[in-house]
Amino acid sequence: MSLKTILNKQTDFTGEFPVDYAKSGLWRFNDTSVDDDYCVIDSSGLNRKMKIVNYLGTTASLLNGQKGGYVRINISNPSTEKTYLKVENDGSFFADIGERIIVGGWIKPTTYSVGNTYCPIFNTRYGPGQPIFYLSLYSGRPRIMLYNSSGSLILDKSLTSTITLVNGGVYFIAMVIEPNNKKAWIVLGDRDSGESWVSDENTFTGTLNPSCVADIVMGMHADAYWYAGSFDDWFLDMDSNLTTDDLVNYFNASLCANGGDTSGNIDAITEPGTVMLRSTNGVYKAEGTLYTAPAVCNLSGIGKVSVTSEYISGTTAVGTIETSTSDDLINWSDWVAVPTDGKLKSPNKAYIRFRVMLSTTDTSKTPKLSEIRLYDIPKSPYEKIGYARPVVLDSNGAWEAVLENAYNIVVTSEINGEDTLSFNIPYRDTKRKYIDSEKKIQIVDDIYKVRTITDIKDSEGNLATEVYAEAEFYDLTFSVRKEEYKFDAETAEVAMAYALEGTEWNVGTVNVKTKRTWTSTEKNALSILRSIADFHGGDLVFDCPNRLVHLLSINGKDSGALFAYKKNMKSIKRVVDTRSLVTRLYAIGADGLTFADINNGKPYIENYTYSSDIRITTLDCSSFTNPYQMKEYAEMRLAEYCKPSISYVLNAMDLSVLTGYEHESWSLGDYVHVEDKDLGLSVTTRVVRREYNLQEPWNTVLELSTTLKNLGSSASQWDNLADSLEGTSMVTNNDIREMVPFNLLRNSRADDGMAYWVNSGFEADSDNGVSGTGSFKATGVAGMTKSMSQTVYPANRSSYTLSAQIASEDLEKLSDDSQVGFEVVIKYEDGTTETRFIDLY
Repeated sequence: MSLKTILNKQTDFTGEFPVDYAKSGLWRFNDTSVDDDYCVIDSSGLNRKMKIVNYLGTTASLLNGQKGGYVRINISNPSTEKTYLKVENDGSFFADIGERIIVGGWIKPTTYSVGNTYCPIFNTRYGPGQPIFYLSLYSGRPRIMLYNSSGSLILDKSLTSTITLVNGGVYFIAMVIEPNNKKAWIVLGDRDSGESWVSDENTFTGTLNPSCVADIVMGMHADAYWYAGSFDDWFLDMDSNLTTDDLVNYFNASLCANGGDTSGNIDAITEPGTVMLRSTNGVYKAEGTLYTAPAVCNLSGIGKVSVTSEYISGTTAVGTIETSTSDDLINWSDWVAVPTDGKLKSPNKAYIRFRVMLSTTDTSKTPKLSEIRLYDIPKSPYEKIGYARPVVLDSNGAWEAVLENAYNIVVTSEINGEDTLSFNIPYRDTKRKYIDSEKKIQIVDDIYKVRTITDIKDSEGNLATEVYAEAEFYDLTFSVRKEEYKFDAETAEVAMAYALEGTEWNVGTVNVKTKRTWTSTEKNALSILRSIADFHGGDLVFDCPNRLVHLLSINGKDSGALFAYKKNMKSIKRVVDTRSLVTRLYAIGADGLTFADINNGKPYIENYTYSSDIRITTLDCSSFTNPYQMKEYAEMRLAEYCKPSISYVLNAMDLSVLTGYEHESWSLGDYVHVEDKDLGLSVTTRVVRREYNLQEPWNTVLELSTTLKNLGSSASQWDNLADSLEGTSMVTNNDIREMVPFNLLRNSRADDGMAYWVNSGFEADSDNGVSGTGSFKATGVAGMTKSMSQTVYPANRSSYTLSAQIASEDLEKLSDDSQVGFEVVIKYEDGTTETRFIDLY
């Protein structure tokens, strides 16, 4: 998905002339008043202030209008008021005129201005030095005058347009000069009718004055000729890229926007780049509708709209968002509402505009809109995952290369877990050059980002590149750091909105309706989302193309697909596991909270559906502060723990890739039926994990019902990555929840002194314990290692959790190679060993 258009500037909401196109001067007249020198600011950033000469004692004033403020002069009697505008030339105004000069803005003339023979508008004939150009009206018609370095006219042309200027009309007028091509034009637009006009090209001979140091004067010439009326949003640009067509497009585009209209209910000027309801004496309007300036559309695929706003739930709101599109900025399609998934429903055309409703039920508060984004989601060249190939996307999200020669293409995805892509490509493949770190790879509709690239040369001299990529949602691990936040009986949707705030992602469909009171201590968006799924239940679904996160009670359907031996199933393994079976579950919440007071004095719940044995463990609910919700959560978890976990691992073929077998399609989360007479199997179960081989769909591995955890589980790999970088614990609620319900270590609490431990420098402390009365302690000595160790021989398990409570006093490292922590040596069945050190300091 690529960002096509972003609206977050004042001009996007007001229709004012963009700063980027007025590099030599821009006078908006949005000032609330003149400064001490009777000047208004220059919005170009060059500080070329414009002075209102003869401001006091006249009708000259700064007023509110359709595009913020404007200046009005000489309304009563121009010949006696003699007000005009002036910018002193420091000698640099026309030092580099380049290939094209543009000058123009908005005028609202009076009868005096359109009725007199001569009416100056933008003038360089007043002040030191020779002039360069002069834009004026001659009996109400636009007039171009150009000068050479000696002050002689090289072009003087009065033009008759299709637009007749009248008293009180609002017009856009601009002059375009190409000094080297020796051509000039006038552009004229009537805001009331929407009509625009461009003059024929006017040619001249001679050289436009390259050394003009004259001042700029608006509304006066020679203390004898005057302009009466208003000026707004005047600009000057040397060496401009804008053509007459561009200026016409600006005029047409400016007619749409209303964020600068001070008579309306929307205000996009008070806080530049922000749209809010208009305020009068601190009281906001109850509602208002924003119309934006048009932006580029012209999508290659599917459009998606995203809005960034500030609001108070139940009080202020940024409501319905609608779009309309056009190919010419004149004829527009009907307004169409953007649905909750953000997908654009308006026809794909060259330009798009937005209509957004803002409202408040408390007029002391206002919602704020800060950004509208339009994304382009390119259509995949493949409709099905089977036999698809990776597609490399460029920085704009467009196709850059289809990797036809990729092989060993495997997509691994798991419900509430990993989503990764791996493939190989010949090193000398001509499209190898398109693969780079953090590049985006598209597989059908899913987008992955390249994380590792490994170039390999085998013993036979063959060269290949291995690529590993992760789904785009993995980047949520590196979101803006989140602070501790408490949710008070909130739905999952509220918590998800908090998690995604400040990211480009939004909350999608949430049909899990539980409410939870809990405190989020996670540091990044992805970790918070994982906690939400854990506390509320349901399946997290990341819609990468649309930047949406869904939480569904069940993500999937009854696919009707059948897996049977010698049909589409090559092998099957069924695992029935009771190692983590629990029948009595304690729960400990924040600050030692239990639910005993609401559970007949029992701090635990029981479920003997499968086994009558008492098998005990404790659930970490440290984020909970509400005992009722904690009990509900514990009951939800015990319903899973009280029975064996049954998993099926299939090596199967995706038949849906074959003609005539389309009905055999299935997806992650779907329910499928498995038949095997030899094993006595006839079950309907769910696809919870898959390793899909795109090149060889017959070599796809499925895990059904329950995933089989492994030592390198994806959850611990990426779920808390950012937190680990912050130095926080890698032990998660999931890890604690899945702890073996008994301790493999003997005498782990020092109840029997140092029995069962190989000790060097430790001693048993019988007075200071945590879970019991005793503990182990050691006093550090420089240059000496103190340790205690124990070897355990557990049954084969897929995962282990190491936990301990540690206290220290005046702990200090005396050298760079000092260590404090746990060292774990793992010995595997094949005799190999692996050592891991967990640093505690």
